[in-house]
Amino acid sequence: MNELKAIAAINEEIKSIVYAAENISLTATNAMLVARQAGINAVGFSVVARELRMFSEKMAAAMQELAKLIYRQVVVTASKRHRARSVVLLARTGACGELAQARIAPAYVRSQADVDEMERLIAGMLRELQITMRRTAKQCATGLVIARSAGIEAAHGGAMTPVLRQIAQGVEDVVGNIAERVRKLESRLTEAGL
Repeated sequence: MNELKAIAAINEEIKSIVYAAENISLTATNAMLVARQAGINAVGFSVVARELRMFSEKMAAAMQELAKLIYRQVVVTASKRHRARSVVLLARTGACGELAQARIAPAYVRSQADVDEMERLIAGMLRELQITMRRTAKQCATGLVIARSAGIEAAHGGAMTPVLRQIAQGVEDVVGNIAERVRKLESRLTEAGL
């Protein structure tokens, strides 16, 4: 049951990151409109806002990929546990005598082979999950750089500078929040053994 609670918490964390990424996308779109109003002075801000939209789309896609990986991991792990229980029951039944052992042996061997294969699958999924988390952490670092660039570019916004700075600060806060949530997610995954 604790595993289910951990998985539920992980899924909620993923949802919150996706929501924050979508929020950045919307904010970046609004920022591009404000930059257009500011004219030629805010062209750099507009470019940075476009980069922030791409960051948010990549982050949302990474979280969806992560959710799929976790789901597959849970399904295979549950199947492995079920099959492992079968192996134990078959071994107990086989211990009841030679006739039982002779009849049970093929099923025991098949079930044990299935468990071994599932363990290999789980190990592969764990590696894929770790790679995805490292890639996501790097995306967050890149997102923070882009968000800070928005603050720098906001200074060139002419009459719209205060509005652009406010947008840039808001985006930087949200990206920082996403980075913190990704670290938290990584910690939860480690605690859950994923």
